[in-house]
Amino acid sequence: MNRSNAVLLLVSIIFMIVGMVLFQAFEASQQSEPRPEISDSTPLTSIPLTNLQGQEQLLGDWQQPIIIVNFWAPWCAPCRREVPALIEIQSQFSEQVQILGLALDGVENVQAFIDEHGMNYPSFLAGNRISMYNAVFGNKSGSLPFTVFLDQQRKLKYQHHGELSYEELREKIIEIR
Repeated sequence: MNRSNAVLLLVSIIFMIVGMVLFQAFEASQQSEPRPEISDSTPLTSIPLTNLQGQEQLLGDWQQPIIIVNFWAPWCAPCRREVPALIEIQSQFSEQVQILGLALDGVENVQAFIDEHGMNYPSFLAGNRISMYNAVFGNKSGSLPFTVFLDQQRKLKYQHHGELSYEELREKIIEIR
C-alpha cells in the first residue's frame, strides 16, 4: 500500500467515525423531545397535530362528519399527483369533509408546495411523531401516500395505501355518509 492510499484510507475512516457520532447525536436529540402517550384506548380526537407555525391542534378540533387524513410529502410523485383530487374534494364537500394533510418534510418545503399548488386544506408536520401516526392510523409499511377516512364518531372506516383518484375519494365519502 503506497502512502497516498494509506492517507486516503485514514481520511475515509475518520469521516466514517465522524458520521457515526453525528448520527448518534441526531438520534439522541430526536428521542429527547417529548412524545405524547398514545395507547389503544386513546380516542383519535386527542391525537396531537403540529401546524406549520409550530402550534398544537387536536384531531378532534374539526367538526365535519368525515375527516380524511392524508400522509404525503412534497418529494413523493404519487402524492403530488393526488393533491388536485384532494383539493377538489375539499372544495366540493367542505360542509361534510375536512381533509388534513400529514406532511413528511420540513416546514419550508411543505409551505412552498402548499403555496405553489393552492392547497385548500391544512397540513401538519409529522416530524418525530411519524411512528406514532403510522401506528395509530395503521400505516404499517410507512408508505406514501397513505389515506385514512374517519367517520363522525372518529372511528377508522377506511385505509388506503397509494394514490387515490377523485372518483375513489368521492365514492368512499358517499359510502361513509
